[in-house]
Amino acid sequence: MIQPVRPRCLFLAVCLFLGACGEMMAPFEGVPRPAERGVSEAGPRVAVCYNAMFTTPASVRRVAEEACGSDALAKPVGQDVRLNCPLLTPVRATFICTPE
Repeated sequence: MIQPVRPRCLFLAVCLFLGACGEMMAPFEGVPRPAERGVSEAGPRVAVCYNAMFTTPASVRRVAEEACGSDALAKPVGQDVRLNCPLLTPVRATFICTPE
């Protein structure tokens, strides 16, 4: 006969799952949103996929600045929720790398 799941066991399982997924929810460089037709920009676009519940704006900006390199500034131009980013990190912020 199958025993019902005890609340403590369920809580422990959820905690372990969230702990294991912590690294999977870290912000990372993704595919940027394309520029609109006819728009010229000062530099290339980069995107950062992240989970809005578990990520700080500073960590998103840090990933964008790393993607732009040391000779450019990451200027935010948009944010959206798309399927271009995985399920655990559904928000995509797009930046333009502008020369310093």
